[in-house]
Amino acid sequence: MKEETGSSGKLEENDAHKGRELRNVLILSGSFTAVFTAYLAIQNLQSSLNQEHGLGIISLSSMYACIIISGILAPTIIKVIGEKRTLIISFLCHVIYTITNFYPSFFTLIPSSVLLGMTAGPMWTSQSIYISEMSYSYATTSGKDIHAILSKFNGIFFSMYETTQITGNLISSLVLQQGSYNDKSASNETVSYCGKTDCPLETNATSIDEPEHRVVYILLGIFLACDIAGVILTSCFLPPLKQQVSKQKTNVLSSLTLCGKGLLDVNLVLLVPLIMFMAMEQAILWTDYTKAFISCPVGIQKIGFVMSAYGGSTTFFALSLSKISQYTGRHLLFIVAGLVNFGILVTLYLWIPQRDDITLIFVLPVIWGLAEGIWQTQSNALVALLFPEKKDAAFANYHTWKAVGFSITFVYGNFLCVSTKLMIALVLLVVAMTLYVIVEIRVTRRKRSIYEVK
Repeated sequence: MKEETGSSGKLEENDAHKGRELRNVLILSGSFTAVFTAYLAIQNLQSSLNQEHGLGIISLSSMYACIIISGILAPTIIKVIGEKRTLIISFLCHVIYTITNFYPSFFTLIPSSVLLGMTAGPMWTSQSIYISEMSYSYATTSGKDIHAILSKFNGIFFSMYETTQITGNLISSLVLQQGSYNDKSASNETVSYCGKTDCPLETNATSIDEPEHRVVYILLGIFLACDIAGVILTSCFLPPLKQQVSKQKTNVLSSLTLCGKGLLDVNLVLLVPLIMFMAMEQAILWTDYTKAFISCPVGIQKIGFVMSAYGGSTTFFALSLSKISQYTGRHLLFIVAGLVNFGILVTLYLWIPQRDDITLIFVLPVIWGLAEGIWQTQSNALVALLFPEKKDAAFANYHTWKAVGFSITFVYGNFLCVSTKLMIALVLLVVAMTLYVIVEIRVTRRKRSIYEVK
């Protein structure tokens, strides 16, 4: 039986999009693919490329701390300028961020990271709303099940989005291979401090051999072109959402109130630990795995190849599982993702990577991609399904709490040993999955009570 959309008014206002929903989703996906081909590859290199005084991780911490604020303000910003303009402004900030990476310092990289963070919350909320609106419109027009369409459109978006881990990282490794390295990052003296034994504040902190500036400039030039392509694609080809809500007067206080009201929903509160965990496990992959499990034992030039394998895996599972979900349901997929992440975290805790462990270094991210493919597609579909009448507040909370998870992980990343961070993630995962099961039980009971009344 189909779940109620509760958004007929919005669909009437978006008649212009009927018949063009898939096209719009593909354009949106393409623009994100171009921009994040650059961003994710740069992000994966931050902890290894900008090691001095922890600049790389501090810049990421600053960015995601600002995303917390921008996530709360997202409904206000979107209502004032609309989803399309929000996306364009954010993509222009990506251009600025890439440019500052040419001359990374606390006076260039930190301000651009803050600017990017202040636009990221509204950007991702706009993306979520856009995909949801296209899904509800298409489901109403075609008469198909809304969960199936949400899974399909989110699957298309995130499968294209995750290809950026392939394109961006392949570019980074192919370019970085042109540099010269003294192989100190894989010496017998440092390899014993790889993996969970890497501790930033102790003598066994990992030190990575960096490439020449010439090679880095070539890499960043390619990424800058990708950012510009994303801006052009969005500006010229993505139609705006014609929603009445975007024209309503609003202010910061109403945005804070809207975001706060979202937390009055018990189901959303119970999902907060899971949302934070999804951010934490990604942060561990982007920083700790790339530095302590790739750069340390085998060198920075291998990061792109390994992360490309992860991107390929995530893309495959995001696309395939979005189709399978209509037969298995989201419950089974969430449980599989939780078990996969649990197994990976335990493996990272027990394993000290060596120079000869190249196969396992590649295999773990491929398995990781299975969990990520589920988290990316099903979590967005879950929020859209559970909160159809208040998607703005729900997605604002979703991206805000994700930013909290990122920020906390990045902040203590400069102080805690990798082993401690892995233990924190394991505990949070157990708590998050327990609360998620409670949410599903509550949703099932509510449906039963509605059917009984009918």
